[in-house]
Amino acid sequence: MATIQKILNTNNSSYRVFIRKQGLKTLTKTFPTKKLAKEFALRMESDVSAMHSMQGKSSVTLFKDLVAEYLYKEYRGSRLKEQGRKLGYWSEMLGEKLIIDITKNDIYDGLQQLPNHFSNATINRYKAAISVVFSYACRAFDLPTNPVRKIPSLPENNERIRFLSEAERMRLFTSCRDSHWDKLYLIVMLAITTGARKGELTQLRWNDIDFDRRTAYVSTTKNGQPKVLPLTDSVIKELQLFNKNESHLIFESKVKENVAYCFTKPWKRALEDADIEDFRFHDLRHSCASYLAQSGASLLEIADVLGHKQISVTKRYAHLCIEHKSSLINRVMGYI
Repeated sequence: MATIQKILNTNNSSYRVFIRKQGLKTLTKTFPTKKLAKEFALRMESDVSAMHSMQGKSSVTLFKDLVAEYLYKEYRGSRLKEQGRKLGYWSEMLGEKLIIDITKNDIYDGLQQLPNHFSNATINRYKAAISVVFSYACRAFDLPTNPVRKIPSLPENNERIRFLSEAERMRLFTSCRDSHWDKLYLIVMLAITTGARKGELTQLRWNDIDFDRRTAYVSTTKNGQPKVLPLTDSVIKELQLFNKNESHLIFESKVKENVAYCFTKPWKRALEDADIEDFRFHDLRHSCASYLAQSGASLLEIADVLGHKQISVTKRYAHLCIEHKSSLINRVMGYI
């Protein structure tokens, strides 16, 4: 049974809800308006699990503390810095609120306040970042529901396929060889021959490389699954040019241990020297997939190389497979 008590303060009034259920401790909460108090009372009386959660960890834990625990205990991705930045944004917005009090509207308002130049894909990544934290709260803090699940993702246009022509590839290799950073050619070769993501490559350590089997082991990918990268003879030879300190990152910073080298400047300089426009490091991954498609690889084979869980993601390369098949059919069957 719920009762609502009006409390007279110096400047205004508030309303305190008391809810008593057999077998449970009395639940009390204060609201600025009687309407909010009534809504809360109705929700608690009709949902026993929600009332249980109000007496659990989610009712006494601040969002900022939830984020800290999640990053420490649960996060296993290779992009800890990036994930931490996104969750830092949410901690500024919601850090002082109790987990149980955060609503769908709070999340929606936070998404609305992201910078205007952010793409739909970037906004969706911010939404995904806070959603996994609330999923953790449902498992570990007795939160009844994840409020982010009620917010639909924005449509994304990630069908971009920019890959290097043969002439561009040769020019890029030459400029990478001439770079002041001696490992630029190596990381570009790795990206273009394995299709691995930048974050996967920069987190590789020397003891992840098996020179006998000619493979590299990636412990954690974007999809959360480990994978093995086959390495070409050229990549193996290039790796062997460097000193191999087993526990160190292959592309380690020159000033900090266990921190990847930031090669943004040498990468941009190499693109300029090679006269290549509208090209990102991630497009080396597209180049790998495109070369495979043009050489007759199936979509399933390309998906396996890139580590796609959903074949729908790989279908952006389907037209390249079709062009190759058309060329093959015409070459072999053209006399009929």
